[in-house]
Amino acid sequence: MNRDGYMTVYLALSVGVLLSLILAVIEGARIGTIRMHIECCADMALDSALAQYHREMLEQYELFFIDTSYGTPDPSFHRTEEQILSYMEKNLRPQEEFSVPLARDLTGLSTDGVQLLRAGVASDDGGAVLKYHIVEYMKDISGLSLAESILSDGRQLEGWQGRDMEAEWDSAEAAMKEEIIARKRLTDEEWDGQIPETPSDAVRPTRSEGILGTAAQGMALSGASLPGASRPSVRSLNRGTGLTEPARPADSAADNGLLYAYILDKCGFLGEEKENSALAYEVEYILQQETSDRANLEKTAREILLIREASNIAFLLGSGLRSQAAEAASLIASLLLMPEIEPMAELVILFSWAYAESVKDIRILFRGGKVPLVKSDASWNTPFSQLLTYRSHLNSYHSPESGWSYREYLGALLFCHGAGHAVMGLMDVMESDIRRTAGNAGFRIDGLIDGMEAEISVTSRFGGSYRIKRIYAYE
Repeated sequence: MNRDGYMTVYLALSVGVLLSLILAVIEGARIGTIRMHIECCADMALDSALAQYHREMLEQYELFFIDTSYGTPDPSFHRTEEQILSYMEKNLRPQEEFSVPLARDLTGLSTDGVQLLRAGVASDDGGAVLKYHIVEYMKDISGLSLAESILSDGRQLEGWQGRDMEAEWDSAEAAMKEEIIARKRLTDEEWDGQIPETPSDAVRPTRSEGILGTAAQGMALSGASLPGASRPSVRSLNRGTGLTEPARPADSAADNGLLYAYILDKCGFLGEEKENSALAYEVEYILQQETSDRANLEKTAREILLIREASNIAFLLGSGLRSQAAEAASLIASLLLMPEIEPMAELVILFSWAYAESVKDIRILFRGGKVPLVKSDASWNTPFSQLLTYRSHLNSYHSPESGWSYREYLGALLFCHGAGHAVMGLMDVMESDIRRTAGNAGFRIDGLIDGMEAEISVTSRFGGSYRIKRIYAYE
């Protein structure tokens, strides 16, 4: 039996609409699939790029950064773009990497290019990017208590800075000498041998040797040094786009305190040297930024010496020990028949006594002991009777349980020098240490990035082109 089929005009019109709808849905599904595929591949590519963090930065300094040099001496954003492009291609066409039977490429996608729109270099804005990650790391592991301790020490130390005690000593001695010469009608040539020996005469010659000549007597000191012109703090640096939002510069007092705590924890210094480092006295370098260990130690010790002199002279002026200096000054004035020089002689003796005690303070610190910022009778180590021969008694001292260690003095000095100065010195130290490790001879701190905003361009052989932007960074 035959049955003839037929289609009404209404049905014919409806089929056209339905076919259009079905084709539109299929095309929408294809585009949606492509977009989802691109997004997944972009996320995996950028995750893979972040997974290429610099191993030595993590090992030595516990910070995550991508090295855009990838083991070469030439850091470049272009190298990172090539890495991301390579990962995109592998993720878009996995069948080319793995043998999968009957695998078909239904999207026909390929990467046209990758461009980094933003990337923060560690050295940007005077090391602001590096400092931000240091502060975030320190917040995670230590909180703010350590920072507050360093800030408190630094504020106390500031009160003892600014006076050049040795210049005041020189001035007082010059005034006394001028008075005696004028009164006695002596010439400068007749001065020697005409005036009784004072403690100042015994102490003053050691100043010309430098503080290390006496305080570090008998100690084996490092002779390491850095090349001068290649340091990040003095050379021209690569630049990025700085901190990526929502990150904000770590510029508060507490942030600075955490930076100083990090430096003391990760860098070596006298008595706590770091193994396999370019310099033995890294914190001293960060403070002074001279090219040799010895110069950095000398200048750091000199800073502490001046602070100790100011503190020690203040103690002597208000202490019962002052009477011993007054008696010696009175004797000198009597021998010269010049009672009017007694106050000047007393002041000169006090300055020399404070200097001798300060040299011993530095020696105590160098040997791992503690020295209180403000002395007491119990913590004073230089009897007046030993002043003429104080250098023979440098190892005769007691170190109290309380007081500041050399580490704490360094922390306070970091505060006084400021965070900007510290970050620049720290970058020099990081770069020099990492260059000593295998495969990192050309390492540059200004080749490190902490993340990126990337734009990826993709096309399909079936038609259509796509762009996707992603921001990926270490948290």
